[in-house]
Amino acid sequence: MTYARARLYLGIVNVGFWVVVSAVGLLVNLPETLFPTLDTDPNETSTRLALIVGGYILLSLPFDLVGGYILPLRFRRQGPELPQYIIRWLRGVLVQGVVMYLTGMLLVAAGKQSRSVFLAAVLVGIEMAILLAAQDWFARLVSGFRRLTVDLKPYATILKRWGLELPENTVVYEHHDPAFVGALAGPTGMEKLVLPAKWFTALTPEQLAAQMARRIGALHRESRARGVWLALIWNFAGFWIAASLAGGAVAVSSARGLLETILYFNLWAFLGLLVLPSLSRPGVYELDRFAREKGVPEDLLSQTIEELDKLQDDEPSRSRLVETIFHPIPSVGNRQLKLSRKHVGRGGVGAWHGARMALYLSWACMSFLPRAVHCNSGKTELWVMLPGD
Repeated sequence: MTYARARLYLGIVNVGFWVVVSAVGLLVNLPETLFPTLDTDPNETSTRLALIVGGYILLSLPFDLVGGYILPLRFRRQGPELPQYIIRWLRGVLVQGVVMYLTGMLLVAAGKQSRSVFLAAVLVGIEMAILLAAQDWFARLVSGFRRLTVDLKPYATILKRWGLELPENTVVYEHHDPAFVGALAGPTGMEKLVLPAKWFTALTPEQLAAQMARRIGALHRESRARGVWLALIWNFAGFWIAASLAGGAVAVSSARGLLETILYFNLWAFLGLLVLPSLSRPGVYELDRFAREKGVPEDLLSQTIEELDKLQDDEPSRSRLVETIFHPIPSVGNRQLKLSRKHVGRGGVGAWHGARMALYLSWACMSFLPRAVHCNSGKTELWVMLPGD
């Protein structure tokens, strides 16, 4: 079994676990069993929300340990020693747990005052906007990234050959996980280009410039903006539906109702794992085409795609079924095929990273799935800026 396939199976089991817990929990009315009475004062609400978040962290621990420590060790991939891993894991779950806990307290407080599902959904929308605006800050808070001073002029010179300019707000972060790919972080129109320090040694200057060109393309073609809006709308609609199914206004005015809402939202998030990748994959092809149309040589793009895949799960080919269901990032082979001359100029637009952005932003919905998927299970550096192309 390969490392990539082992991670895929872990993700299937991890996500499946939470889906089963959510479905069965709704069928047996788990929220009412755990909390027989509605919480009537803030202290009681606080205690119950702490139990919900703490239970989520505790039940996730075995999956995190396998994904972040055992599998890299088993397949001789770069990874931390156990004490280091535990420290990084504690830092990550503490930050996410605090976000979820405070979100729950705000939702219950707002629910008691307004008795409105719509206003609760609006509050979730505001919280998602905050998570988006502070994505870079949360990534550093969760992972301890340290900014490095790197001379980017040589890469800017290469980009000028292709008629492109390196964004002024470009930063390089030191990291531990080779699968970290950085991101375009922040609200649309104000994005920060985050680059992994590993790329400056693992890639040639031309390959790194080619990848920069693709990220610039995500801004020029607004593919990143479409991905963000897809994630925001999907989560907003999902939370509204989940709260409505959980009892409407009652669902957002108590910890018990909020737990039921979370269980419903987990099922919605699972549906997103099946639907959103098909909207995200075209965004990857779109950026490949952009770089090619700007004059980046096809063989250079092809080599860059191969090298970046080696830094992640190293799975250059996969079956059509597996890719359709589980992967918002097309395989190396499929991307190279699309890059071939007979495919130049074909293909529509996409919502770049919409599927994985929806996972990060679902922190505001208190979802249990954003770090259960195979790409970032147990990998704290990938919880805010998920892996990609």
